Amino acid sequence: MEEVMLCQEGNLKDLRRQGYACETKWDGTRVKVVKENGQVALINRHRIIYTSRLPELIEAAKAIKGDFVLDGEVVWINPVTGLTEFTPSQRRCSTQDWAKIFLLQKQYPVTLEVFDIMKLNGEDLTRRRYLERKEILADLLAGAPPTFQYVPYSFDLEKKWMEAVAHGEEGLILKDVNSSYEFERSYKWLKVKNWKSETCDVVGFTLGQNARHPFFGALVLAQNGKFKGCVGSGFNDWELRRLKDLFTDAKRIAKPFDIGEDYIAVDTKLKVEVKYYKHTNKGIMRFPIFCKIVA
Repeated sequence: MEEVMLCQEGNLKDLRRQGYACETKWDGTRVKVVKENGQVALINRHRIIYTSRLPELIEAAKAIKGDFVLDGEVVWINPVTGLTEFTPSQRRCSTQDWAKIFLLQKQYPVTLEVFDIMKLNGEDLTRRRYLERKEILADLLAGAPPTFQYVPYSFDLEKKWMEAVAHGEEGLILKDVNSSYEFERSYKWLKVKNWKSETCDVVGFTLGQNARHPFFGALVLAQNGKFKGCVGSGFNDWELRRLKDLFTDAKRIAKPFDIGEDYIAVDTKLKVEVKYYKHTNKGIMRFPIFCKIVA
């Protein structure tokens, strides 16, 4: 099976690009919907079959006329905040037990945010321009069940970015309006994330593996005595050496909490600034990246 098109990392400077449109960046699970001769399959980008796990999406796809291959994101939208939350959609996509699938479907009803179309009634659309594909997709989903949502686009990148930040959304996906659908990671699609940052206490470290063996794996972080996550990326060589020296001289202490893996707890009085994507429902930072030593 063909791969899906993936984004390269973008930044705020990309919001001034000409010839690009933008779409909402969803925090869910990427899924390809394949409908052939009335039969529907749901496949994630790692080729794992989700078909039996998301029955409401199968029902919706069957209600749409014709055969097609769609690209989208399975999301759960919190009815209180109006924002997507990753953990519920992850649970929906990973659960295989029939009884649990039924219960979770009631607790966390998902939608598919559909942002692209690759085939329609046997015709390969991947060589069509982005705007052409969006027009075909909008026509196909007109009147579709509400569990399939068409993802609109905008040419006002900076305005949409300001709105995304104000609403606490994940960020934007920027797309070259003349691009075809490429089955690889491409600079024709750029993800600009709405990063946040916090200052955390370093209360320990995990052991390093392979090239990081002489140093450490990740910093164990806390705030007000509560576990905030582990950060293992973003360090330059000087920072790795400095932190290693601090840990060598630091006093070993009892582990303040269990993080689900082994680590060495230390008393360093060290604070670091970390940027992250968002918090989990347990207050843990998702995708944290080390920025700098604060104190």
